[in-house]
Amino acid sequence: MLRTLLLVARQEARLLLADRTLWIISALFVAIVGYGLFNGVKQAALKETALASVLQAQMRGEQTRRALLGRILHEGALPDPFANPADPSVMGGGYGGRYAYMPISPLAPLAFGQSDIRPDYYKVTNRSKINFLYDTEIENPWNLLSGHFDLSFVIVYLFPLLIFALSYNFLSAEREHGTLKMLLSQGIALPHLVAGKIAVRAAVLLAWAVIVPLVAVTILRPEARSAEYLGPLASWCAFVVAYAAIWFALAFTVNALGRSSATNALILIGAWIVCVLILPVVLNVVVSVASPVPSRTELATRTRLVTGEALTRYATLLSTDYQYVDNPELSRPQNGRIAIAGRMRGSYLMERDVDEQLEGLLDAFNRQLAGQQQLISRYGAISPAIVAYEGLTAVAGTGVRRHLQFQRQIDEFHRRWCTFFDPKIQEGIAISEADLDSMPAFVSNEEDRSVMRTSVVTGLLQLLVPAIALALFGGWRLRRYSVV
Repeated sequence: MLRTLLLVARQEARLLLADRTLWIISALFVAIVGYGLFNGVKQAALKETALASVLQAQMRGEQTRRALLGRILHEGALPDPFANPADPSVMGGGYGGRYAYMPISPLAPLAFGQSDIRPDYYKVTNRSKINFLYDTEIENPWNLLSGHFDLSFVIVYLFPLLIFALSYNFLSAEREHGTLKMLLSQGIALPHLVAGKIAVRAAVLLAWAVIVPLVAVTILRPEARSAEYLGPLASWCAFVVAYAAIWFALAFTVNALGRSSATNALILIGAWIVCVLILPVVLNVVVSVASPVPSRTELATRTRLVTGEALTRYATLLSTDYQYVDNPELSRPQNGRIAIAGRMRGSYLMERDVDEQLEGLLDAFNRQLAGQQQLISRYGAISPAIVAYEGLTAVAGTGVRRHLQFQRQIDEFHRRWCTFFDPKIQEGIAISEADLDSMPAFVSNEEDRSVMRTSVVTGLLQLLVPAIALALFGGWRLRRYSVV
């Protein structure tokens, strides 16, 4: 059997090499894979540059504030009331706020997805989360239209079409040309002939789809070669192979039905339209209905109402005149205490009240987003495109689940930040040099590896089980295949 398969594969390879179709498809595939990788590497580099610039600016700012605080405490320097590192209301706000950030994964170029429209860093202050965490509308149509052509798009959308271009008639063409009966008369079993033909086509396309991206990423992103990323790299390859398997199995089954080549092409294109274009939209609509996210209009309206109530509540503090501007001596700390400007204290109390009153609505918003993701993970198996996209972006570190975890970490960091500054603002305690070392710092924590492994295994099974089922059905139909 093995010798027969090798013989068929060798002869099929010679025929394909002599056919311009293989060369055209290979050139096209390499070009779009290369372009997708180029965009992915470029966008990852841009995001890393932006993040590095932000963190460097933060470090320089902290050094400047530390030096200024030393001059105020030890040299009698007069502070700017709005840039006073000794004032906890100023340091807890925009002047001393710190960035929470999500590191760019070394594998991001493999599946950049929609991570280009999701912020990777936020400046956390003692203001309400509504001011920095929910100020980006990721469903804005203009943002969605500005997505980049990346490798995950090539794999999910275009790879099946290239598989069809090489496989839609690998059996029907032999029968239509009258060569199938002659081949089988040489003692070659039909299943062996089919297996050899599919093996050659799969080897060619998977070489471009798997080997080229792996080599490129490990060269362009040296950190991807570390032991930490061997598992995710292997998982990414497994998703590409499993996704290809389901489309090769479909092409095999359609050929085994015994229809004409033109009919095979129509069936395969129809299946691609349903699985890749229609079903994801239908699932998105169903998920939106089954687990609707609270209206952003409601969130904005509620925010305005709560803010208006807080403005009224602290009107007296907020209307305090700017005496500290005319007399900056009042902003200097005395014996570890500092006079907090009424407007600064009122702004902080107002933002705190807004956060407390919107906490339930924001929690509901986050729960519904997580619920939608769970529904997609649970029912995404209706479309191999959904499973493949979710799997590729998850192992590349650009998936929705990682971003939701990042937002949960931001929420926890915001609580720690406010807890640190609240008593100092309330009691008028000045910031000391020791406080600069004990201020909360954000530390990014990655998802539990066991959760990722479970997700990978589930996604691969959702691709391989239908592929095996299609192959078994195609094998059953192949036994009834008419060679004339």
